[in-house]
Amino acid sequence: TRVFWGTAWTSKTLLAREMRAARKAEMRDGIRRVFKLDADEVAEEVPAYGNYVAEQVAKLGRNHPMVKTQYYSEEIDAEGGMFPLARMAMMQGNHLPSNAPKDDSLYALLVDVAGEDEGVGDDGDIDSLVNRRRDSTAVTVVEVDLLTLDDELINAPTYRVVQRHEWVGIKHTKLYGKIKALFEHWKASYIVVDATGVGTGLYSFLDSALPGSVIPYVFTSKSKSDLGWGFLAVIETGRYKEYKGSGDEDREAARIQKVFWMQVENCQSRVLDGPGKLMRWGVPDGTRDVGTGNLVHDDMLISAAMCWVLDDETWGMAKSMVIDAVDPLQDLEF
Repeated sequence: TRVFWGTAWTSKTLLAREMRAARKAEMRDGIRRVFKLDADEVAEEVPAYGNYVAEQVAKLGRNHPMVKTQYYSEEIDAEGGMFPLARMAMMQGNHLPSNAPKDDSLYALLVDVAGEDEGVGDDGDIDSLVNRRRDSTAVTVVEVDLLTLDDELINAPTYRVVQRHEWVGIKHTKLYGKIKALFEHWKASYIVVDATGVGTGLYSFLDSALPGSVIPYVFTSKSKSDLGWGFLAVIETGRYKEYKGSGDEDREAARIQKVFWMQVENCQSRVLDGPGKLMRWGVPDGTRDVGTGNLVHDDMLISAAMCWVLDDETWGMAKSMVIDAVDPLQDLEF
């Protein structure tokens, strides 16, 4: 007798294959071999576990892969599109893009850094590039809504995208000036910046100029996997929202937003076997827009995903005021 137990995760794991074989055997002889429980059934016997699962669902979302597999014994596809239509619909907000900060609002910048190209003009003009296959440096400006911090189960902000920028091949010394100017324009609280490889220099420039406001993110297989899982949690809990088109945006803003959604549609993910459940995700190399034939990258998507890093920061708004002191001599008689 052999006993297999655990979480199936995907249809390609050993446990999932053995479950299918056991079910076929059940159909032949009627002897039950598969015993499958989900969180709701366990919660009937252990209410405390049900409360714990409810907390995880609130933090990650019911359709987050971790929740579906770990708590509800549902298999997920090991490979496939990372953003199905239902998830993309959850990303769409009702707010409009903006070019300036609002009073009493908080903002942050999310920066995915590309390499620089000596063949590009100082303005980052894409048409002047010799190598058109390069990624761009993408900046996502998000408004940070603290209302969801009041939810004891979620306890994290909501992020609304209000503006995007991209520069291709621009020298990092000039890129530093542009990003610093954006930070000051939006009165941003934080910048999350890709500090991997060539991004290290840009991070150092910004950190020296804006101490305490710059958060480095170094990409490795593990950290990119964490970012992917974290971004899905932000989306599935309704805390990430893209701006909607108003028809009044300038042509460049409309173009950038179209490119972003193209990257979302073409993003693929793969969950690796093993206890770490590392997820490889991104737009596959060589992917092209079927309409234009242009290469599709994932720089804007990765920039957007970096909002998850902000979940670990301390948020709040403070106002200064003068409190009139009581005159200590006013009640004394002389």
